[in-house]
Amino acid sequence: MTELFDAAINTEYMPSQRVPNARDIFGSWGTRSAAVREQYPPQELAYGPGEHERLDVFEPLGTPLGTVLWIHGGYWMAFYKDSFSYLAPPVVEAGYRVAVMSYDLVPSVSLKQIVRQARQAASFVSQRYGALVVAGHSAGGHLTAMIHCADWPAEGLPAPEIVRGIGISGLYDLRPLRLTELQPNLRLTESQALELSPVGHQPTTSAPFVVAVGALESDAFHTQSAHLTQVWAGVATSIQPLLERHHFDGPDELLWLTQLSL
Repeated sequence: MTELFDAAINTEYMPSQRVPNARDIFGSWGTRSAAVREQYPPQELAYGPGEHERLDVFEPLGTPLGTVLWIHGGYWMAFYKDSFSYLAPPVVEAGYRVAVMSYDLVPSVSLKQIVRQARQAASFVSQRYGALVVAGHSAGGHLTAMIHCADWPAEGLPAPEIVRGIGISGLYDLRPLRLTELQPNLRLTESQALELSPVGHQPTTSAPFVVAVGALESDAFHTQSAHLTQVWAGVATSIQPLLERHHFDGPDELLWLTQLSL
C-alpha cells in the first residue's frame, strides 16, 4: 500500500467493490466472448512486435460503414482483448468493422508505454482501414482520450484519421489514483500523473469526443467526466448519461454511442 493512501478516495475508484457480483460479470465477459469468436472468427493482426500488441478484427457483411477501435478497461493491469469480443456483434451487425485491441499491463510495463501502444494501434488501424471511431471504457477511456491529444510528430507515427472518440466512464485526471490501492502498480509521481492525464493536454484533432458515464457510477467517475468537458470545451461539449448503467455494463451502449448524432 502507499503512504499516500486515502480510504475514502479509494472506495470511490473501486467499482468492483460497489457493483454486486462484479466477479461473475468478469467471468461472463470471457464466456460470452469465447462464444462470439467461435461463431464469428476474427482476423488477428499485429500492430507491433510485442506479444500483446495484437488486434482481433471482426468484419461485417458487405462494405463497412466505418471502423471502431475498442480499448478495454481493467485499470491498465487486467484483461486482454479476448474478454471483450462480446461487444462486437451488435456493432458488426449494424455494418461496422470492429477492432478489439490488447496491450501490455502494469507493472510489467509503465503506463507511459501502454499509452504509446494505444497510439500505435490507432495509427496502425487507420493506416489499414482509414477513418475510425476510437472508443474505450474506464482505463480504456483514458487511453482513448490520450489518442485524441497525441502529438503525432513527436510519437513518430502517422496521425490516424479519427472521426469520433468515445470515453465510457473514463479516467481523465490520474492524480487521485495516486491515493488509491492502484498506486503500487502504477507507481506514478505527481508530475507523471499529470503528464499522462488527458486533462493536462489539449486535443490535437477537431473530431468530437463523446464523454459518457453510467448514471449509477460513483461521484468520482462523474467528476472525471465533468472535468474533461471543462478542459476540452468545443470537442467534448457535454456528458452523455447512460441511464441505469453501472461501471461494468456501460460498454453495452457502444453501438448507441457510435451512432449518436452530435
